Amino acid sequence: MSDLPPAPPPTLAVLGFSGHVMRYAEVVPGPRLVRLGACDFETNVEAALFRGEPAPTQAGDPDALAAVEDALRDVFSGTAARALVVAVPATASTAFFTPLPAGLAPADRDGQIRQEAALLADIPPAVPVRVRAVPVRAEASPAGDGGDGARLWYHVLHVPEGVHERLGRLAAVLGVASYDVADAGRSVAAVVHALGGDAADLVVGAHGDHTEAVVVRGGAFTFAHHGPGTTPEDTAYYALAALDAAGLDAAAVGRVFATGDAEGGRLDVLASLTGTAAVPLNPIGLFGQPVEDATAWELAAFAPVLGAALAASPAAAAGV
Repeated sequence: MSDLPPAPPPTLAVLGFSGHVMRYAEVVPGPRLVRLGACDFETNVEAALFRGEPAPTQAGDPDALAAVEDALRDVFSGTAARALVVAVPATASTAFFTPLPAGLAPADRDGQIRQEAALLADIPPAVPVRVRAVPVRAEASPAGDGGDGARLWYHVLHVPEGVHERLGRLAAVLGVASYDVADAGRSVAAVVHALGGDAADLVVGAHGDHTEAVVVRGGAFTFAHHGPGTTPEDTAYYALAALDAAGLDAAAVGRVFATGDAEGGRLDVLASLTGTAAVPLNPIGLFGQPVEDATAWELAAFAPVLGAALAASPAAAAGV
């Protein structure tokens, strides 16, 4: 047995993409921010990276990818990062929750997760399936299910191999040894968890073409989904549906956080139903220093990015 202390966590480069915007950060153990910022592009870099499979010899939109690579060389000049984590938008992945017996052998667990991901992502049987599976909570098994009395709920994230190819190119530009993907919903849940609290919390992503809803219960990532509606009624509908899937109702909500565009009364219907006005999910205070000349709502846009750094835990995640 070695008496050497465990290796410290690496400095991370973290990226998030939303439409024409790339948000980035460099996070050192602590955690503490070394750099934070955003780049605007003429093209939709989120779509170029995540949406649409590449041709066999071409990864995505080459012009958009080249623009992102140039931006990375600029904003991460002199970086000490040793790993890259990319927050994957909810609309750009196949993500789901699955309960498995706590005592299931790793090989059986991995096979079952891959099979379920292949079915949901419509992947042909002969094609390998790469996923990120993270245990998010434990609970007693329902009576009569034949289990051993406990099961683990896993959150599973799958992105197409074409996406991995593109992200691998970004990692090569940064010169890091590895890259990982983090679901945006799990990332914002990690921010809520770090903020503390024992109540049932709700995070609403009010985006320009869809609504996201994440439920965090007692600090644990409990449920997440998204839908194409953007009206105040649609936003409330998806939020309440997420609560219902988590076994909760509007009266059970302790705090309501939001990211995205909260203007124009987007969250008013939800506030009338929960009795709680949404506040921006500002993660900056978790990293030890303020950011000047930015509103709380502008900083809330970084919640998926900085939450991905908080959620990055090699011990907790399984590359199945």
